[in-house]
Amino acid sequence: MTFMLSTTPDADRLGHINRTAMTRPLQIFLVEDSAEIREALTQTLESAGQMSVVGYADNANDAIRAMESKAIDAAVIDLHLREGSGLEVLAHLARANPKNILRVVLTNHTAPMFRRASEKLGADHFLDKSMEFERAVEVLAQHAEQLT
Repeated sequence: MTFMLSTTPDADRLGHINRTAMTRPLQIFLVEDSAEIREALTQTLESAGQMSVVGYADNANDAIRAMESKAIDAAVIDLHLREGSGLEVLAHLARANPKNILRVVLTNHTAPMFRRASEKLGADHFLDKSMEFERAVEVLAQHAEQLT
């Protein structure tokens, strides 16, 4: 899978944020088993302005443990992980009830049954990784602006 990423002119198009208005960057946790995709997401999010990737996990158990110990504003969650599923992570977030955490599912497993399951477990957005990668950045940038 190849992503076309640009980090300069698209920053404004993707929701460039007034850096002086926000006291701290949006704290984002990635649940993704592909190192290449984690790197692409991190680079793109952090270059768009006022967003910081504060951690990642490549499996469900590590994601759940890490998110319990970190103050985060948003989670970007893939459904297919090295071990476990992003649905387990969503279920944990639903049980823990952190309503203030934006939950963005970014996956290649976009069958309607996965969308329904994700939405039932509290996903705020369900995006196709191969077609809506930049949309995920836009959604997170908009969320960061709302927190200012």
